[in-house]
Amino acid sequence: MPGYANYKTLYKEEYNCLKDEGYDVDKFVQPSIDDKEFLPFPDQVDSYSENDDPLLWKNAYENLIKVRNTPLRVDYPYVEPNDFDGIMKEADTAPQLIPLSDEEYKERLSGAFFGRCAAVILGKPLEMGMSKKDIREYLESVDEYPLNDYVSAYSPKLDKRLREDCVYSTKGNVKYAQPDDDINYTLLALRLRETCGKDFTKYHVGLNWLNNISYHWCWCASRQAYFNLVSIDDTKSIDEQVDEIPYKLNPWRECIDGQIRTDFWGYIHPADIKGACKDAHTDCSFSLTKNGIYGGMFVSGAIAAALSKDPTVEKIIAGGLASIPKKSRLYETVTDVCTWWEETKDWEKTCDKIYEKYGHLSFAATLNNMAIVTLGIVAGELDYTKSITIATMCGFDTDCNSGTVGSIVGAAVGLKGIEKRWYEPLNNTIKSTVADIGECKITDIINRIASKKC
Repeated sequence: MPGYANYKTLYKEEYNCLKDEGYDVDKFVQPSIDDKEFLPFPDQVDSYSENDDPLLWKNAYENLIKVRNTPLRVDYPYVEPNDFDGIMKEADTAPQLIPLSDEEYKERLSGAFFGRCAAVILGKPLEMGMSKKDIREYLESVDEYPLNDYVSAYSPKLDKRLREDCVYSTKGNVKYAQPDDDINYTLLALRLRETCGKDFTKYHVGLNWLNNISYHWCWCASRQAYFNLVSIDDTKSIDEQVDEIPYKLNPWRECIDGQIRTDFWGYIHPADIKGACKDAHTDCSFSLTKNGIYGGMFVSGAIAAALSKDPTVEKIIAGGLASIPKKSRLYETVTDVCTWWEETKDWEKTCDKIYEKYGHLSFAATLNNMAIVTLGIVAGELDYTKSITIATMCGFDTDCNSGTVGSIVGAAVGLKGIEKRWYEPLNNTIKSTVADIGECKITDIINRIASKKC
């Protein structure tokens, strides 16, 4: 099997990805199984279930990816470069920011990382593909709606348990931050910076993963990139093969991976949006393209803006938008949510609009999840509890979205702005699966991050 999924699944996912990227893929459809250019519509794929010959779907996938050699649709309205200079050329002007003192920075950084850890744990048990409606039904059944604390593990009324591997992230059971990919990524970025310095490359990003994390702790685009890196051979140069990784067997190249792994770059570039998103771009470019990269750049830029004097919701959103192209799908998503919030001033109504426009996207896509992150920021109004609970109640990738919102808002309000009931149960402890870090003290990690401040 080619990494994360079989060729039949890769085919369906790739078809949708190409269409979202602006390719006129429908015009190449050749649904006859006897045609050497066999290419069915995604909704036809299951009708070939009697012929699940892996070679058939491998051939179909290889036919499909040739579409990337064709022009985008003439009516495609987005401009989405992959290179850093091209992205910056298409981005907004960054807001003017005033740097923090060293003392202020350390306090804000503590809020950002403690805030991230606590918020990841809040959302972790609900990461079950649950919608806003599903989550509300569960929380109401345990008398915890609207959410205001860690969530109960079991509903007697529904006879339903949340993820059994997340018991230690549920109400009354939190004793530390459980192993989690969102927190792992922050620790991996720290290891990358410590071992490779300021001038790391996207190849270093991949080697850092191979040296420090198991393949099975990666998902979606990250797992495919890992698979592709260990499959490198001597037929071509390493640089050439690394450049191919984001596209090779990787229809998840615009997924959420970027926006959950770039907090660190915002942390070490306080009030420096361009510096933060430059490092985030290098990190994300190893496994992602276009809006996958932009998701990471937006988060790092928003955190850099939050780590400045007198941050506001407006400055934070502006910091994120100044990190991505104005004519990208992600820019449209963020501004959609900001507009809907201003029109309704009701997070549930705004969330409903998100589902109407972006609800068809996969659980781990960038656009739908960044829409939730944006809503958590604007509707939370820099109230940490309000922000992370809204992000969690909206559904989709709950621990990722809550963790990102917790990191951004925590950076703005500092540790003093977070109620102790969120972070004290963690006992200052993370149990990670990152080599050379493993179980660690949160405060030790904060000190290590602060030592790399640019």
